[in-house]
This record gives sequence, structure tokens and C-alpha cells, in this order.
Amino acid sequence: MTQLPWRGCDQSARYILYQMIVYACLSRLTDGTPLSATTDYTSDADHKVREGKRCVKLLSQHSGKFGRRVCLQAEEVTLHCVIDECTAYMVVCEPTYPHILAFSFLDELKKEFNVLYTPSVVKSVRRPYAFIEFDSFLQKTRQKYNSSRALASRLNLAEMTTDLNLHPPSYIKLHQLEPPPPLPPPPLSGGSSSVSSGHIRNTSVASTPNGAVQYNGAAMKDLSTVAVTLRLKPVPWCGWLGLLLVIPCIFLDFYRGAVAISMSSLEELDGPSPWHGIFFLTEMFIQTLQVYMLWKYNKFRKLATLGCTSLVFILNGFLLDVREGWLCFVYIFASLLLLVGTFRRPFERKLPKFHV
Repeated sequence: MTQLPWRGCDQSARYILYQMIVYACLSRLTDGTPLSATTDYTSDADHKVREGKRCVKLLSQHSGKFGRRVCLQAEEVTLHCVIDECTAYMVVCEPTYPHILAFSFLDELKKEFNVLYTPSVVKSVRRPYAFIEFDSFLQKTRQKYNSSRALASRLNLAEMTTDLNLHPPSYIKLHQLEPPPPLPPPPLSGGSSSVSSGHIRNTSVASTPNGAVQYNGAAMKDLSTVAVTLRLKPVPWCGWLGLLLVIPCIFLDFYRGAVAISMSSLEELDGPSPWHGIFFLTEMFIQTLQVYMLWKYNKFRKLATLGCTSLVFILNGFLLDVREGWLCFVYIFASLLLLVGTFRRPFERKLPKFHV
């Protein structure tokens, strides 16, 4: 929030606080009937209020399709929504307003509303804005969340932060709720259209589950650009232990392989077998590949690290006559740790951090 000094005013009006929560409302989940809403905004002529109401109307028609928490991103406002058994709680904020404060605001509304009204009462409502008296609590809570002085010493957001990280909201764009654009008229051929000849061409418009639009069965550009990407989970403890063991093994393989090849000849009777050096260097390459598969994403990473572990087993069988048994066990154990660490590092969603 931005504070500007204002000269010539009394002590209580020295700062201007820019309003961050624009509009809040409640609606019934089954049919989108409005139950209550804030009425203390300036006027409907405010373009942010009008855009927010439009977003609320669109989201009310699809309330149960995107999960318990939703963030709808429009051009100049952001709509946050939380739903329970039969009610959708929505708040329209400026895009800079923190997500965690918006969901904390909705959580307070939900708790108070559930205390005052039971689900059976909500389901029996026949007219819009039947709980307009709830506007007083809406207004009081909105003033608290729009005031930097009230929020400075206020809320304990640790529990809400943990809950949002464990159960993140669904991020959607406004165009995912809007109807598809109208199709252009068919081109005229030979001075007559298909309509004038008495034939109307069927044109089907459909939306794919990922947000792409289809015209006549042909998929157009995917418009579902949601601010959620994917990344690998953190390396587990077994992966770190495997890295701690395998790094000195890789350097030892390189040293012993280079020495074995330099002291051997092509004839096995004249000196040490060159195959031992080749086995050492091959094992070094395989375990380096396992480290890469643990650290970076690859389509065949699990299959590759499983094959690498099998090859380490086989190579240690060939090297048992030139390497101590306990050292062979260390190499095999390190390879198994890298295998388990790779299998226990799947994808996770990369979401914004919900901190103020």
C-alpha cells in the first residue's frame, strides 16, 4: 500500500490509503444466486467495479469446476474465490494485492457466514441478496484488510501460508470462461454463397480440456496459459548420500583406469590386462551419467539409471579380482542410492510463494 503526505489536513487524515479490495460478494454454488455483496464502493461507473462484477458473473457459472480455491486473472483486477458445501465466496482485488491476504479475507467471511447461516437455509433461499444484512460484516472486514494500520499488528498468517502451499489454488484466465469468438462468414465463391444456394455448412466450435479452441475439429492455438509450471522435487536424503559416496568413486575410477591402461599392453601376457582400465573408465562414465539423471530431467531418466545400476553390478563382477570386496560393495551401494534418489524425485508444481 502507498502512503502520501497530505498537507493542510488534520492529524487523522494525513495519509491516503489506496483501496486494494475493490468488491466482495457471496453466491449460491448450485445456481449462482447472489446472497450478499459489499455496497460501500464509490459507484458502478468505476471500471474496476464493473470489470470485477463481470468476472464474478462469469465465475459463478463455473464455480465448482476448478477446485476449492481459484484465482481468476483479468486485465486490471484479480478475482479470488473459495467455495464450501453450498456457497462461493469471492473478492475482487487489484493485481498487486497479496494472494495470502485475499484468501485470509475469504476465510474470515466463510467462518462468520457458516456461524450465522446453515446450508439448509442457504439452499432454501428464493430471492437474490437474501442475506444483505451480512454486508455490515463484509464492509468491516474489508476496511480492516484495506488498512495498513490494522494489518500491521494483526493476523497470524503462518497457518494460512502452510495451507495454501499444501492446497494451492487453481489459476485461470478470463478467456477460459468467456464464450469463443464468432466465426468469420464463409467466403463467397462464384458470386454466390452457400446460404444462397440453400446449403448451410455446419461449423462446430468446441473447447478442449486444456483451454484450446477447436473449429471444425481443427485445434487452434492453446489459450490456457496458466501461471503454473513444473519442476523436479528436491533431492532426497538418499540421493545426497549417494552423491557423497559416488564422487570420490568417480575420481578413483579415473585414476585407476588411466594407470591400468598406461601400464598395460595389447598383449595380456606382457603386463596387466588393458580391459581392467577400460572397465574402470566405463564405470566412471556410468556413474557420472547416474549423477546427471538424478540432477536433471530426462524423459528416460528412470529407465537409464536402472540400466546404469545393472551395469555397475556387472562391472564389479569383472573387477573383483583387482579390487577389494568392500570397495566393490561401496560402488554398488552408491549406485543403488542414486537409483532410489532418482525414483523418489518426481515432478511438483512450481507455484508462487504465498508470503506478504
